[in-house]
Amino acid sequence: MSRLKICTLVSGSSANSTYVEVDGCGLLIDAGAGIRRTEALLNSVDSSLSNVKGIFITHEHSDHISGLKTITKKYRIPILGNENTLNEVSYALPEVDPDLFCTLPTGANAKSGCFSVTSFPCMHDSAECVGYVVDTGFCKVGISTDLGLITEEVRGALNGCKILVFEANYDVDMLRNGVYPYPLKQRIAGPNGHLSNQQSGEGLVEFVRNGTEQIYLAHLSKENNTESLCRCTVENILRRSGIEVGRDVCVSVAPRSERSEVFCV
Repeated sequence: MSRLKICTLVSGSSANSTYVEVDGCGLLIDAGAGIRRTEALLNSVDSSLSNVKGIFITHEHSDHISGLKTITKKYRIPILGNENTLNEVSYALPEVDPDLFCTLPTGANAKSGCFSVTSFPCMHDSAECVGYVVDTGFCKVGISTDLGLITEEVRGALNGCKILVFEANYDVDMLRNGVYPYPLKQRIAGPNGHLSNQQSGEGLVEFVRNGTEQIYLAHLSKENNTESLCRCTVENILRRSGIEVGRDVCVSVAPRSERSEVFCV
């Protein structure tokens, strides 16, 4: 019987990367950490970059692509993303061999023997940000870590996913009262910025009602959020909606600088 395992390797404003594996065949969603860090984190779950068959890029911000420079010097792993994103990656990281780029238009599907991966559009201030749904045939995994608004496209893509890696970036009061300049606060809280804990929790209610059983709360801001506040806010919203945390759904917070717990199916 096929076996899936998933974890976030790093998650936050400094670096982001999520690992999904089925029967030893793996993929990365984003590569924000360098080769040494990424390899060490994969080794901690009995895997390696040599098992990674593709790196799927959500968007070109540095915390999602910086690791490509060192990873692709040793491993010729295909890099997949839409044309606008890959153009920005190429501009930001000219050292990366363009022959590794494989264009995957937003909404299109890439298949291998282990996975089917489909992208969907997300509202975020980048060239053409996307999230991904990884379908293993027996389980669907949704990854969406940078989105300012939960759109109908996001809902359509993530409903029915058993496992979600989903953004809960900031606490509203921490952002409002924090040291960031006002324009940056507006950008973060705007429709092309990031999701607050409150927005994340409200969106997750629908996803849990439609089959989500495991949630990783991801991309927490170092300055405007805490793990305990994030978890408390989201879990309280779920409970007020009649969802029993621990029975109907399991909720984890993805650490910023180390891997999360591994979820296996």
